[in-house]
Amino acid sequence: MNQDTNNTNFVQQDEISLQELFMALWRQKILIVVIALVAGLVTGIISVFVITPVYHAKLNIVINMPETYQTKYGEYTLPISSNEQYINLITSNDILANTILDMGYNPSELSIESLRERISILKKDNTNTVQNSFDIKVASDNPEDARKLAEVLYNNYIEFIDLMVAEGATRYFIDYYNIQLQSLQVDLDSSQELLAKNQELLNHISMTINQREAMDELLSSDNTTNFVVMGDIINPNYTELELDIIEIKQNINTIENTMNQYSIYLEELAAKISDIEGYYETGDFSRINDNIISITRTNIYLPSEPVAPSSKTSPSNSKNVIIGTLLGGMIAVLIALVREFWFNKE
Repeated sequence: MNQDTNNTNFVQQDEISLQELFMALWRQKILIVVIALVAGLVTGIISVFVITPVYHAKLNIVINMPETYQTKYGEYTLPISSNEQYINLITSNDILANTILDMGYNPSELSIESLRERISILKKDNTNTVQNSFDIKVASDNPEDARKLAEVLYNNYIEFIDLMVAEGATRYFIDYYNIQLQSLQVDLDSSQELLAKNQELLNHISMTINQREAMDELLSSDNTTNFVVMGDIINPNYTELELDIIEIKQNINTIENTMNQYSIYLEELAAKISDIEGYYETGDFSRINDNIISITRTNIYLPSEPVAPSSKTSPSNSKNVIIGTLLGGMIAVLIALVREFWFNKE
C-alpha cells in the first residue's frame, strides 16, 4: 500500500514539473520569439549581403572518341580508350592554367586547385551502357562570369585534346618512318649489291649458243645426218639473268620512291613538331590546323552553348533564414529556462 502511494506521488510530482516547464516557457514567450526573429533576421542579412553568391553554368559535352584515328600518314592508335578518361582531362593542370590566363584571373589569387574545386563532372550510373554524354557545372560569383568561364574552359579543353592527339601522333609517325627508312636503306643496299653482281655475271655469259658446232661434234661421232641444225640460238641463262636484273632494278626504283615519300612525310612532321613547340611558347593555336588534329571536330560535340544562369545556386536565403530562426529559437529556449529556473531561484 505504501509503495503504491509513493508511485502516485512521484507521478504527480513529475506532472507538476512538466507543467512548470511549459509555464516557464510561456512566461518567457516574448523573449523566445524576439530572439528567434532576431536570429532569423541576422541570418537573412548575412545570407544576402555577406555570403558570396554562387552561380553555376552548365556544359553538356557529348564524347564519342574512336580507338584508332586515320591520318594521311597512316593509322594512329589513341592513347586513351574510354570516354570517361577523356572527360576527366577537362580538369587537367594545363587546361586550368590556360583558362585562368584567358579569363584574366590573377594566378596569385586563384590557384589551379581552387579553380578545379569550382568544376564538377556529373557522371551517370550506366552500368550496362557506355556513357558518352557528360554534364559539367562551372561555379562563379556572378552569372556572366560563370557563362564565360564555361565557354573558355570548353575551348581550352578542345585545344588540349587536339594538341595531345597531334603531338602523340606526330612523334609516333616520326619514329615509325625513321625506322622504316633504316629498314628500306638496308634493302636498298642489298638490292644494289645484288644488281652489281648480276650485271658483272651477265658480262661473262654469252648471249647466244653456237648450236652448229655442238651438233657437228655429235654428227662426227655417230655418223648421223638426219638433223636440221640451226646456227646461233639465245642463251636461256643469259635471258633469265637479264630478267632478274630488270626485276632488281624495278625493286630498287620502288624502294627509292618509297624512301623519297617517307622523307617528305618526315619533313612535314618535323614542321608540325615545330608548330607544336611554338604553341607551347606563344599559345598560338592557329598554325596547328591540318587534318592530323581534327579529331575533336567529329567526335566531341557541344549541343548548345553555355548560358548565364538566371538564379544563384547558393546560398539559399529562405533556407538560411529558417535554419537561423530554428537555431535562434533553440538558444532562446535555453536562455529562457536558465533565466526562469536559475536566476529566479537565486
